[in-house]
Amino acid sequence: MPSEEEVLIKMKQGDELAFSTIYRHYHASLYIYLLRFCKIPSLAEDLVHDVFLKIWEIRDRINPQLSFSGYLYRIARNHVIKTIDKLSTDQAMREQLFSQLNEPVSATPEQMVRAKEYDRLFQEALAKMPPQRLRVFQLCRQEGKSYDETAALLGISRNAVKKHMVLGMRFIYEYVHQYGDIMVAIYIAEKIIP
Repeated sequence: MPSEEEVLIKMKQGDELAFSTIYRHYHASLYIYLLRFCKIPSLAEDLVHDVFLKIWEIRDRINPQLSFSGYLYRIARNHVIKTIDKLSTDQAMREQLFSQLNEPVSATPEQMVRAKEYDRLFQEALAKMPPQRLRVFQLCRQEGKSYDETAALLGISRNAVKKHMVLGMRFIYEYVHQYGDIMVAIYIAEKIIP
């Protein structure tokens, strides 16, 4: 299995399969991250697509040797803040959003149940992580900090941050496999692990 750095190099060269791999890997966690900002599932999904479109457009600027997740989450945070600012000042945009809220949800009931179950298991897994690993995960994945920024904040090495992230993602994946049903395990495999 190629490393994330190898996949990012291919993506920079215009490889759409590599882009799809990155998209599948980060989609679910980015969706949850954005949903916490905007609280509206359809808007969060639109924001995820906007962020990945932006990633594709600026792929030549990505440095595969630096933390991609930090870069991705910074772009996502900036995009959601700009969107919320626009919503607060743009009447037409607010009306469009409210009309979306009145439309029926496009996800199937099965997808909604799986997503809720995944979110519940995800939160349980986070609660069971060792405190340092949880803090690293929160800083990198949920606050969009780079490995270097997280290392500086916590007074640990960049390698320690990377190790905590790898072990944290593995723990979440294994926790969902152990405590979720097979459909949730498939869901997380599709959404988190490439």
